[in-house]
Amino acid sequence: MGCYSKALAAFDTALEITGDQFWEAWGNRGWAFFNSGRYIEAIQNWDEGLQKYQPSNRDYRLVCGKLHQQKGKVHYINGKQTARYFESFHKAKASYEQAREFLKSPLIPETYLEVMQGLITVCRSLGDPKTSEYLAEATTVLENLLLDNETHPEIKQRLQRKFAGLYQLEVDTLVKSGKKINALEKAEARKNFCLQWMRASSPNPTDSPTYLQIRYLLANNTATAIIYWHLSPVSLTAFIITPDKFETISTPVTDLSPNPNSPSLENWLKDWKTNYQNYCQTTNKEQSKESHPWRQSMTAQLQKLADILKIPEICTHLTNIQHLILIPHRDLHLLPLDALFLPPIFTNAVTDTQQPKIRRITRLPSAQIAILQQQQNPTPTTPNSLLMVEHSQGKSALKFTQIEAAAISQFYPTQRPSNASTKTAIIQALKANKDIFHYTGHAYHNTEKSENSALILGEGEELTLTEILQLKLANYYLICLSACETGFTNKGELIDEFVGIASGFLPETNYIISTLWRVDERSSALLTIYFYQLWKQGIQPPEALQQAKDWLRELTNGKLGEWYATELVPLLRKANFKNIYHFEREASRLQKNSAKIEEKPYEHPYHWAAFTITGNG
Repeated sequence: MGCYSKALAAFDTALEITGDQFWEAWGNRGWAFFNSGRYIEAIQNWDEGLQKYQPSNRDYRLVCGKLHQQKGKVHYINGKQTARYFESFHKAKASYEQAREFLKSPLIPETYLEVMQGLITVCRSLGDPKTSEYLAEATTVLENLLLDNETHPEIKQRLQRKFAGLYQLEVDTLVKSGKKINALEKAEARKNFCLQWMRASSPNPTDSPTYLQIRYLLANNTATAIIYWHLSPVSLTAFIITPDKFETISTPVTDLSPNPNSPSLENWLKDWKTNYQNYCQTTNKEQSKESHPWRQSMTAQLQKLADILKIPEICTHLTNIQHLILIPHRDLHLLPLDALFLPPIFTNAVTDTQQPKIRRITRLPSAQIAILQQQQNPTPTTPNSLLMVEHSQGKSALKFTQIEAAAISQFYPTQRPSNASTKTAIIQALKANKDIFHYTGHAYHNTEKSENSALILGEGEELTLTEILQLKLANYYLICLSACETGFTNKGELIDEFVGIASGFLPETNYIISTLWRVDERSSALLTIYFYQLWKQGIQPPEALQQAKDWLRELTNGKLGEWYATELVPLLRKANFKNIYHFEREASRLQKNSAKIEEKPYEHPYHWAAFTITGNG
């Protein structure tokens, strides 16, 4: 609650009652000091606890290890927040090493691994030569713990997720030593460990692919490149795989010389998540939404992100590339990475010769998913069936949901569940239909337990990712989730890999379209309808989505009025949609208002950058 003075008083009382032998009070008392801006007193508190906790206590070694660990954490955090990081990082290293000595013999394994993960992170930040030695020591302990037959399977899985940072730091070490192929294969193997529960019932489990198997994804298309990111506690590495090259670009996650005009990825993510969460909690009045700092600063923030991720440098390796396959990692899954490779986000950051002519961008959870898609999904036939499920919350969302559904239903023979508000009816309809599943409504990402992510249905029901996986939707070529996905459920860091709802439809389904944030219902409907128009004309989904985003971004009021009159109104009339006169009147108004006819109402990335397509294009 932030009531630190009251917390400190309570801890003091607890220590008085227990004769200073309640170690949790020492531990948490230090954090109360630190969180109230009293760094020195926090360190003094833990030193005092180490002096006063009696060696006769049975848990003495554990307590000393934990209190030294708290000191290491705070020294490291303080170092990242001040210009005197070098001094603080060395203090952090010393504290972690003292903790290690208390815990290693006889071994107290889980706390020891917590300490080692912190120690290795500090050593990597310092460029300390002992990093590799400590990493080998810690990974040996972790692997022995996982191989122990007495360790319960659920505990093993929890330990692997809790200490994901050790695996990530191992990838960093391989990159630094020049073993980039081994690094990529280890990063891919770790991804597939995180994704394997999605295919637990598969009769033919497959091994994680090798570098040569990943490279084979480009064999049939010389204009395709893969950008594969890996995020560790200290570094971000971009593996750039093109038909003729394999490059890596690494950058620190933490900026050791803080600069508000050029933030680190760590600070950028923290600000983005905090501002987005605040945006979601504001009133639904459109004016307050439009003026919210998260939306107002989005273009500038994405330009900063492009610089942080070194997109201009990456683009120098993308000569003659027209198709990008993006494979993000952890928090990067939640960001509009596609937009960073397109003008106008970083137009001023690269020259015309460096600017790649990207025609389509697709995403994948891992390279293995793309390989499985190639094996399972034959050359697509022309879709001739569409399952439509509409679910809107509140009257304000109903209008454009209905318009979108009415227009899209004119492109393909459309089926609707008899009772679209119940989960049972929707599951039955999904099993009975094929080709295209179009869902309009809301969705929820659970970053703590991915399997509980869900599409929100009527009557308070949810269609969870676990239930989606059980459906085996191999008959569907495209899943379009035109949903307001609350991608950021909290401000915390994604320690392990992110598995979203879109991942659940793979590899059986070719493509999944989804959104990264709560999109505007009007611009979302326009983009989605135009996407289906292009697809119906024979343009494949990845390129159709890219063209639809470009169209919406460049759409003037005059062109919008013309599109209403010549495209949307005929579709709605054919669908026997009521109130068509509204769009006829709107079309006339937009085309006659000469003062605003060249304005671009949806140029802002908020309206189009959230849309992504997942699948092997």
